[in-house]
Amino acid sequence: MGKLQIILLSVGAAAAFVAVLIFAGVLPGFGTDTKELKTATMWGTIPKQNMEGILDKLGVAPYAIEINYQQKNPATFERDLIEALAEQAGPDIIIFPSELILEYRDKLTPLPEEFITERIFRDTFSDGTEILIQESGEILGLPYLIDPLVFYYNRDLFRNESIASAPKTWDAFVSASRRLTKINNGAITQSGAPLGLESNVKNFKEIISLLVLQTGAPIVERSLKVSFSPQGSSADTVQSALRFYTDFSNIQKTSYSWSKAMPNSNEAFYRELAATYLGFGSEYPRMKIENPHINFDITSVPQISGGKLNLTYGKFLSLGIIEQSRNKTVALEAIKLLVAGENVKEVSSNTYLAPSRRDLLGSGTGNAILDTIYREAVKFKSWPDIEYARTSGIFSQMIQSVYTGAKSEAEASRDAKSQLEALYNQ
Repeated sequence: MGKLQIILLSVGAAAAFVAVLIFAGVLPGFGTDTKELKTATMWGTIPKQNMEGILDKLGVAPYAIEINYQQKNPATFERDLIEALAEQAGPDIIIFPSELILEYRDKLTPLPEEFITERIFRDTFSDGTEILIQESGEILGLPYLIDPLVFYYNRDLFRNESIASAPKTWDAFVSASRRLTKINNGAITQSGAPLGLESNVKNFKEIISLLVLQTGAPIVERSLKVSFSPQGSSADTVQSALRFYTDFSNIQKTSYSWSKAMPNSNEAFYRELAATYLGFGSEYPRMKIENPHINFDITSVPQISGGKLNLTYGKFLSLGIIEQSRNKTVALEAIKLLVAGENVKEVSSNTYLAPSRRDLLGSGTGNAILDTIYREAVKFKSWPDIEYARTSGIFSQMIQSVYTGAKSEAEASRDAKSQLEALYNQ
């Protein structure tokens, strides 16, 4: 190898190393003069009190960036943003959920390559966040916080049935559910598994997604091709996931544990009508508020017995810059600071969301619940959702049609795939 090649490779490696240090918060990075106060507006759904500490810190030297944060209602966030953009009055930065990445791609400015490359992105941020990288190589935002699906279980109800620990596999989960489910005169009085329906099961779409993704099937590929089969296989894994899921609401099955007469699954759990619950890590504080006396814990979601993959479903929040913004230089500096080491860790501890950075996910927190959420965030996977409300409707119809007997699992899966393909090909 010639001297020139060695020099070029050394310079490239050094540049990459410096970029990693910038995102770690070790080096200051580029930006405007920090002696002059800069301002940027940011919208998100994170409670304002959970952001105030870090925003106050960034508002003074040496950062001197005043970020005017507006907390928005998740139910109206998209409508508010569209209306603001129509009036040329949108924010500079948004904190947006992963299920809206494709919907928002035309509203966001791709991050410049001198700010972050695909290589630095993949080295810095957790697996699963790469759906921010478009097929063209453009990066639509910086991953911020991860919310993995975890397994909630009631320690007292488990102990009552002499079940020593949470199930590690779905087979063990079914076995535990049978012992935990109590039926009196045909009515479920205690559920071991609040699954099987869509009307009163919170996160039903995410749970079906979890079951499918654990088989290796992507649901929707990066190219936006709908695929219900693992690579190299023709098996319809949605069909098998649907059968497993709906059996819990089928009174003819030995796994029957849930009915329409039960309250919403999260409510059933904190009222101790359900011994288990598949929910997101961020739901933990609400559970404690709803019932401070419940003795429960969280752990990893069950896995497929003998499966090759060990993963959970997850969603995440990202920081993106609005295309319409006239303040992009300051906005870039602001999002770089927000994802820097201790800054994102502070917001993480306030929200029970895991930081998106690899270096932080490997560190301990001193909090058993947060440590579990961090560990599960390393394993999370999702799929590119083109329109959350409509895809949720497709999953809902799929479950409902099997529950009512209108369709077989194979028919429901086939029709759902056709509907998704039509949606993604529009």
